[in-house]
Amino acid sequence: MTLRSLGLGMLALGFLVLPARADDNDKDKKGVVDLPGPIDNLEDLQDTGRMLFMMADTNKDGQISQQEAIDAGNLLVGGYFFRADKDGNGAVSKEEADQAREALLAQRPLLRVIVQRAQAKDPKITAATRNARQGVMSLLDTNNDGQIQAPEVRQAVQSTVQSVYAVADTNRDGQMSPSEVNAALAGAARSVVQAMYQKADTDGNGQLSQAEYDKAIIEPANVVFLVLDANNDGQLSPQEFQAAERALASQLRKMNVPEPANSPKNLIESGRTPAQAAPVPNFNAVGVRPAQPQPAVQPQPAPQPRQ
Repeated sequence: MTLRSLGLGMLALGFLVLPARADDNDKDKKGVVDLPGPIDNLEDLQDTGRMLFMMADTNKDGQISQQEAIDAGNLLVGGYFFRADKDGNGAVSKEEADQAREALLAQRPLLRVIVQRAQAKDPKITAATRNARQGVMSLLDTNNDGQIQAPEVRQAVQSTVQSVYAVADTNRDGQMSPSEVNAALAGAARSVVQAMYQKADTDGNGQLSQAEYDKAIIEPANVVFLVLDANNDGQLSPQEFQAAERALASQLRKMNVPEPANSPKNLIESGRTPAQAAPVPNFNAVGVRPAQPQPAVQPQPAPQPRQ
């Protein structure tokens, strides 16, 4: 398998892991190459993390308490829950969960192709996917009624936050500082690497033999092959490569968010005002009335003493 095919296949799995060309226009003054999409580089990712931290830190004390984390989790998970709850009864049935999954795959056609081809070639993947969904359902459905209800989701968020704080809140003050958040992310990444190593070490001797290493590399490569082999004939033709490249390029173009004309950066560079770059809405014209001056209070005459 060539480097081109490996890179294309990994991009098919990750959607946006292939960096853009290192043209002069793609580099900033620090030499960072932009990636296509709203998050262009590592600095944008860090800025996004800071923004999320600030959104969760509602009292602006520079730390995230457990309650703030629970509130942020409820806000995030609640959006998905209410989107899946089509009938608005406060519970997500198996049918609604399946519909939400189908809606996600409809929005991500490349992901649908990957899932369908992998399941068609290997029935074990279908069974594993079904078992994973059932496991999540049984974990959330605490009353075993076959539905996921809002209180169960809130309880799952609370339990998850408490578990995270039990490990990541190293100074045991009930708060998560930025340093603790960064350390937790580093620890999570290390745990993932260790889990991957242990999975590849099939004989459990603490070392990877060449055969174990080759198997760990070949299995993802086989998934890449399944994704690229559109007609399932066990061969990769130039036409299949070109079709995959076109599909991936289309996905990347959809992720690209252009810089708005009225962004601070473009306003500074162009010298225009916000009104010159784009129409500025007048909220007073859509029902928000400006405050009306109150009439002056007239002094009342002093009461006359009774005769």
